[in-house]
Amino acid sequence: MKITRMVFVMLILFFQVSLNAADNPPFPKPNFVFINIDDMGYADIGPFGSQLNRTPNLDRMAKEGRKFTSFYAAPVCSPSRASLMTGCYPKRSLPIPHVLFPENDVGLSPNEVTVAEVLKAAGYTTGIIGKWHLGDQPEFLPLKQGFDYYFGLPYSNDMGPAEDGVKSDLGKPLPKPKAKGQPPLPLMRNNTVLKRVLPDDQQSLVELYTDEAVQFIKAHKNEPFFLYLPHNAVHFPIYPGKKWAGKSPNGIYSDWVEEVDWSVGCVLDTIRDLGLSERTLVIFTSDNGGTQRAVNTPLRGNKGSTLEGGIRVPTIAWWPGKVPAGTECDAITGMFDILPTFAVLGGAKVPADRKIDGANIWPHLVGDTAAKPVHDTFYYYRGFRLEAVRHGEWKLHLPTAKNAAAKAKLYNLKTDIGEAADVAADNPDVVNKLQAIVEAMKNDLGLDDVGPGSRELGKAANAQPLIGHDGKVRTGFEPK
Repeated sequence: MKITRMVFVMLILFFQVSLNAADNPPFPKPNFVFINIDDMGYADIGPFGSQLNRTPNLDRMAKEGRKFTSFYAAPVCSPSRASLMTGCYPKRSLPIPHVLFPENDVGLSPNEVTVAEVLKAAGYTTGIIGKWHLGDQPEFLPLKQGFDYYFGLPYSNDMGPAEDGVKSDLGKPLPKPKAKGQPPLPLMRNNTVLKRVLPDDQQSLVELYTDEAVQFIKAHKNEPFFLYLPHNAVHFPIYPGKKWAGKSPNGIYSDWVEEVDWSVGCVLDTIRDLGLSERTLVIFTSDNGGTQRAVNTPLRGNKGSTLEGGIRVPTIAWWPGKVPAGTECDAITGMFDILPTFAVLGGAKVPADRKIDGANIWPHLVGDTAAKPVHDTFYYYRGFRLEAVRHGEWKLHLPTAKNAAAKAKLYNLKTDIGEAADVAADNPDVVNKLQAIVEAMKNDLGLDDVGPGSRELGKAANAQPLIGHDGKVRTGFEPK
């Protein structure tokens, strides 16, 4: 028994030492599938405590994989996706106050190095199927950011004219259109606009994306691939598929969560059926906390906030034979860790000419109990403003811009994950320590404005919508 334990420890150490050299991973290049749900709540799925939604495929994924219970994204869509793509805090690589909108003249700079570009340089085929939301001008779209293939929407499924059903849920009356609303929402394949998205299209998005994902995996089963699958579900407007609408006992939001679970099952079953399980890492997560429709228990807060419920997201890693089954990890991890981790595992090079905030979380993926945390500290940005900082189990909420004279509030996330009891008065030394950590960021990303460590946004000249307000497709993006 002692020999077995010793061998196990030696293997873990061997993997870890080997992974310090990006060019020499201890196994052949694995495939990567990253499934990103939009606005899913922390407790919307069974593995994280849902009592409402039936999620058998995610339940199985968690039983066969590892839950990450302190995985951080961003409060809203575009910043979270920028962090995933670049391995950085959102404010470093996409310094914007909120999210990107159709025909904005800014987006993720082509000078940024994305996880897709990193892996492509190492011989991977790269594809994105789903929501992009990092800029809809030609220079910002996926094929310019390292992806070989793209199918999906360039931004959120609510960004379009009211008359197209994008401002109301399935079955609800259409609101009155604004005098100057948003341009029509386009469904794209590569750099071609396939169609204007209408209610029937909204209802078919999960199934469309799932079918495309399955075909992508089958087409590239004999070569290393990176599939990024960012669903538009379960973002407003809520449009469960026709096979799913009305099937759950808890309304259309639950219908859509359960359809997402079906989609995850299709992807995992395809990987199993093709014999790819032992060389494919699959990660499931959400781009930010859930809205008020969602369940974020035991966390406090919702999407858009830097309370735990707005930024801590349900995350599962699955890789049979590598990621230990039925386990969980509470170490601080996040979207910005994906690029450096995938790069190391894929034998690729992490960009060395710029600051990367993320780290290789392989020790946490394999459950190395002797490994030190890759992050002691996490900074909670909402747009330009730093609203909180976490160091270990302690989280300090800073005074808001509207109430600058207020005192900072301190929470112990180990004993009070719901951030209910302010213990600042009882722990002045901890408050001082965290305030010093805050000050250390002032000359990097800044505290309430763009800091010197923030990089330039991409800028497009003569920004135009992909489908004009008159319904005409932009020149160069028409169906062939």
